[in-house]
Amino acid sequence: MYQIKTTPTFDKNIKKLDRQVAKRIIRKIEWLASRSEMPNLSVKYLPKDLEGLQKYRVGDWRVLFWLDYKNKEIILYGVRHRREIYKRF
Repeated sequence: MYQIKTTPTFDKNIKKLDRQVAKRIIRKIEWLASRSEMPNLSVKYLPKDLEGLQKYRVGDWRVLFWLDYKNKEIILYGVRHRREIYKRF
């Protein structure tokens, strides 16, 4: 089982969401953290400072995170609608 850690960006993003959507995303992240093996969900063509960032799809929303395999941690970076998420990169 992986521990879940958040960044200030993720915290700000999740607070802006509709309550039902936020609960759904949190449940999916908890489900992902409970798995013993993590799938490779890498994002392609990232800038160097975001290297290793991964994405997880929850309906029309995308959760961006890093996996720390050594410490068994999921570090949540942000959550945005699929129309908006990749514009920043």
